[in-house]
Amino acid sequence: MTEAQNIKELTAGKHPAEALAIIENLLAKATSSPLLIEKGKLLWRLDRRGEAMSAYEQAARIDPDGTASLLIEHSNSIMDFFNPDLLNP
Repeated sequence: MTEAQNIKELTAGKHPAEALAIIENLLAKATSSPLLIEKGKLLWRLDRRGEAMSAYEQAARIDPDGTASLLIEHSNSIMDFFNPDLLNP
């Protein structure tokens, strides 16, 4: 079982804020890319996007070839999305 699967099991079925507390407790002991990625995902779900991006960037520094770089790219494209139809309903 991978570290990412272990993290998913620890946070399964929990409210995002509760799962975030578990992740932050684990990060206090040891920093890893999968933990930071999961922290970013939870922060994103809690509408704390700036903090989520920071977590993704930290994960990308630890593992430049990991999934954090892709998450940064996708998150930026979501935040850059502009729909002029939404301005004039």
